[in-house]
Amino acid sequence: MSIDKAPNVPQFGGPAELTPEDQERARGLRRMRTLALSLLILATLIFLSTHLFTDNTGVWGFVSRASEAAMIGAIADWFAVTALFRHPLGLPIPHTAIIPRKKDTLGASLSAFVAANFLHAEAVSTKIRSAQVSHRAGEWLSKPGNRDIVVDRAAGGLEYVLARINDDSVEALTRNVIIPRLVATRKTPVLAQLLRQIVLDGAHHKLVDLIVAEAYTWLGDNPQVIDEIVHNRAPSWVPDFVNEQLANRLQREVLGWVADVRDNEYHKARQALDAWLVDLSDDLDSESSLSQRAEVIINDLLTQDGVVGSVLEIWTSLKQLLRQAIIDTDGEVRGRISELIGEFAQRLQTDTEFATRIDDQIATTAGDLAESFGPEIASVISDTIERWDAKEASDRIELYVGRDLQYIRINGTVIGALVGLLIHTVIVLLP
Repeated sequence: MSIDKAPNVPQFGGPAELTPEDQERARGLRRMRTLALSLLILATLIFLSTHLFTDNTGVWGFVSRASEAAMIGAIADWFAVTALFRHPLGLPIPHTAIIPRKKDTLGASLSAFVAANFLHAEAVSTKIRSAQVSHRAGEWLSKPGNRDIVVDRAAGGLEYVLARINDDSVEALTRNVIIPRLVATRKTPVLAQLLRQIVLDGAHHKLVDLIVAEAYTWLGDNPQVIDEIVHNRAPSWVPDFVNEQLANRLQREVLGWVADVRDNEYHKARQALDAWLVDLSDDLDSESSLSQRAEVIINDLLTQDGVVGSVLEIWTSLKQLLRQAIIDTDGEVRGRISELIGEFAQRLQTDTEFATRIDDQIATTAGDLAESFGPEIASVISDTIERWDAKEASDRIELYVGRDLQYIRINGTVIGALVGLLIHTVIVLLP
C-alpha cells in the first residue's frame, strides 16, 4: 500500500459532484503530496547511492548522513501527518487515525471553543458596530432595483400567507376560539381604560366638534322644527304671533348656545361631557350594575350568528385590499412603501446619529442573542460532525487542511538533512 494513498473525497448529502473550490483543493493536495514524496524518494536514492557506490568518506560522508537524516525526518513527519487521518499503511497502530476516532470529541470541543470565544455579547456587538450595517443597508436600499426586490419579497411573503389562510380556518378560529374567549373574559375594564385614555388624550374632541357643527348647520337649515315644537306644546288660546316670536327667540338662543359650544373649547358643556365620560369609565371599571349590563349586552352581540359572517366579510375585504395595495404591481401603497424605503435609506446614509443609534440597537440585540443562545448556535458544529461518517469526516478535513500539512513533511525532510549534516560535521571536527 502506498504511503501517500489519496483520500476518498466525501460527498455529503448525496452524490453531488465536488464544487470547483473543492476540486482546486484536491489538486493542490495532490501536488503537495507528490512534492513531499518526491523529496523522500530523492533522499532514499541518494542514501542508497552513497552506500553502494562510495566509501562514505570525505564529502560523500556528509552527503550520506544528510540523506539518511532526511529520510528519517520525512518518514517520521509522514507518520505524524498520516496518523491524524488514518492508520499508516493500514496497520492498527495505537493512537493513529485520530480524527476518525475522535471526531465527535473534536466537534464538541470546537463547538465549545466557538461559543466561548466568538459567540459572546462583546465580540458580536463590537463586530457589528464596526461593520456599519445601517450605512451599508442604506447604500443597498438606495438603488431602485434593490428596493423593488425588498417590496417584491415582502409582497410574495404576504401572498404566501394569504393563500394558506382559507375562509374555513378563519371561520373556525372565530367561532370556536375568539368568540368563546371574548365571552369568557371581562371586557368592560378594557373599555373603561380605552375610554379613560380617549378623554385624557382629547381624542374625542374632533368628534364633538363635528357633531356640534353639524347640529348648528341642521338647526339653522330647519327652523320649522322649533316652530312645530312651540306650536304643538303651546296652549290653544295663545295667539299665533306670540308663538312665532317665542319660536324665533328660542331658535336664536339655541343656535347661540350651540355656536358657543362649537367655538369655545372650554365650554361648560364640553367639560361636563368629559366629566361624564370619566365617571362612565369608572363605572365600567368596577363591579357596578352598569358594568354588568354592558357585559351582558356585549356578550349577546358577540353570540349573534351574524358576527362570524361579519368577521369573514371583513377578512375577505382585507385580503382584497392587501392584494390591491401591496401585491399588485401597480398598487398605490406598494409605490408609497418603495418611496418610504428610499427615504429611510437616504437617512441611513446622511444622518450619522440616526445610523449609529440603529447600529447600537442591532449590535446590542445581536450580542444579547449570542450571549443567550451561543451554545445552541455553536452546537450546529458538533451536531453536524456527529452526523458525518468517520472516514468521510476525516477525508473532508484532510481536503481542507491536508495541503498545508504536507509542508510539515517537506520541512521534516529539509530540516532532517540539515541536522544530519550538522551532526556529521560535529563528529568529523571532534578530535
